[in-house]
Amino acid sequence: MHPILARFLTADAARETLRKEKAGEPLTPEEQHFVAAADTNPKQKAMLLGVSGRALSSDAQAALVLLAAHAAARALAADESLAAATQKAREALKEEGASDEESDAFLASILLEEAFGYEQEVDSFDADYVKESLGEVPALASLSKESVDALFLAFAKAAPNDADRKAREHMARALFDIAWAEGPTSINPEHLETLLDNEVVQESDEVQDARVRATVSLLQTLAHQGLIGPMRLTRLRAQLGDDDA
Repeated sequence: MHPILARFLTADAARETLRKEKAGEPLTPEEQHFVAAADTNPKQKAMLLGVSGRALSSDAQAALVLLAAHAAARALAADESLAAATQKAREALKEEGASDEESDAFLASILLEEAFGYEQEVDSFDADYVKESLGEVPALASLSKESVDALFLAFAKAAPNDADRKAREHMARALFDIAWAEGPTSINPEHLETLLDNEVVQESDEVQDARVRATVSLLQTLAHQGLIGPMRLTRLRAQLGDDDA
């Protein structure tokens, strides 16, 4: 978990930072990032300030997580190991018409995935994984409906037989709908969990095997296109129970 995300997941730390800003007291760089994130997201800021105590409502907790993640996203440019990848990611998103706020949200989602998407120690920050995820952004940002359709057709056509082709078509269509219905984003564990729940677990063993194989092949295809990095591919294949992951 990014240290700024970890710090501001505590409501007391978040409120104290906003109090300092309102009082005109000096702020650390981390606190400045949080204040900037709060000012850009006034609804979430108001929601956080509208409750007292450490026990937050689900809405207030969600607001706190969003602000903390956006603060951490803003800090990436100051991290020497991540600055270049962050700049390229932002430039790619901007080139495709994303606003600064939308870019913040995209980068924040990467940090939230790193923090909560996998079974790992939350006290550590996997900067290499975040760097790889940032490197996926230009390819993801350049996707269009036409290129996704072409990817779908090529993937299905490459199937060795008709049964596999049907499985590939089914799983590719389902995953693209789950992950990219609102625009391309990194394929993550939540997407795969939804895919398995909706399209695999209720089927016969034969259909399950075919659809899982098709999904593994799809992930490999996306990796060849630069849409999934090596570490992400390994983690997602492991989630599918792929012994070769």
